[in-house]
Amino acid sequence: MHPATRLVAWAAVVVFVQLARGPILWGLGFVVMAASALLARRRAWRLVRRIRVLLLVLLILFAFFTPGEALLPFLGGVSPTREGGVLAVLHCTQLLVVVLLVALLLELTDERSLVSGLMSLARPFAVTGLSVERMAVRMLLVFRYVEAPPPGGWRALLVGPDDDESSGALSVVFVPLRWWDVLAACGFLVLMVLGAVL
Repeated sequence: MHPATRLVAWAAVVVFVQLARGPILWGLGFVVMAASALLARRRAWRLVRRIRVLLLVLLILFAFFTPGEALLPFLGGVSPTREGGVLAVLHCTQLLVVVLLVALLLELTDERSLVSGLMSLARPFAVTGLSVERMAVRMLLVFRYVEAPPPGGWRALLVGPDDDESSGALSVVFVPLRWWDVLAACGFLVLMVLGAVL
């Protein structure tokens, strides 16, 4: 599958996760968790650890600040609500599934393939003056620093790159879309629109 088609399919699944409710969301969440545990365990665990504070904040905000029936009546006005608990679980599950989908995408697709897919998808915007090659190089730099941040963290980037780091060459490989890739990507886009409408 062409990287651009893979990105469109990934975006369609992410949209579906945001729209899914009830058993469909739990079933999809179970499948994504199992796939990430089998195929991208380390990366998934690392990404989940990075969002643990955000998950906790979502849980607290929805559970304690959503009006409804008190879950723990003996706490009075500071009790979390049943409706808030349901919303908290829903939004935390959606966020967790999306993060695990990101882990699967990054694990199964190397950075150059991802950038090639983004270049293919951004190619129509070149008529507006967007430099697709420059965007690709910037994305490669982002992937490089996300995967292996420099010593000293983000503060080291403010000082400026060392001579050794700046001499490293970046290579971007553009893979042209074939007709079946375009057809598959259009199919995924149609499914995404139908999912949003229905």
